[in-house]
Amino acid sequence: MRRTLFLLFLLFQSLALDATLATAALSSDWTPAAVLRTLAEHRQGAARFSEQKFIGVLDTPLLSAGTLTFRPPDYLEKHTTSPRDERMTIEGDKLTYTRQGQTYTLNLAEHPEATAYANSIRGLLNGNAALLRKSYVLKLSGDRAHWVLLLLPTDPRIQSLIKSISVNGSGDQLQTIEYDQSNGDRSVMTLLPAHSKSP
Repeated sequence: MRRTLFLLFLLFQSLALDATLATAALSSDWTPAAVLRTLAEHRQGAARFSEQKFIGVLDTPLLSAGTLTFRPPDYLEKHTTSPRDERMTIEGDKLTYTRQGQTYTLNLAEHPEATAYANSIRGLLNGNAALLRKSYVLKLSGDRAHWVLLLLPTDPRIQSLIKSISVNGSGDQLQTIEYDQSNGDRSVMTLLPAHSKSP
């Protein structure tokens, strides 16, 4: 009887060790860089978005929708089609914004906060952890079925505008990007495949 109990104890210890080793292996591969690489490997050139902007002085959020288009390594277009037509493109260090027939340009190199915004999107879509780490500390939580990547700005000039960026996803799918601003306002962007018929 004692021998049987001893063998069962050894079996239990062995199973516990196997589980520990498996968890350690999973943890070593479960990093922000690994998640970003997976996103980059399965990225799409275009996606639909819906966005909610929560502003302190308003009782209800501002709603907008449109498409995002990305072409590696650094071209990004955000085309808002509702409630009004607006287009913002970022290519290299140049940001162009068009609304109501008027076009404005901005040199990102002269505006670190705008650069941080541009790099947050391009870094996510490119799977470029090094680019993101130029402006943010990256923290990953959850598991592969449902993960959250938190971006915390490190530059005081950026911190004065952005408190954090929270990216939610599942597997290789980027689902939502939430910007929490330092003044208490925030925006939540939900992404869908360009061909999806879901609202």
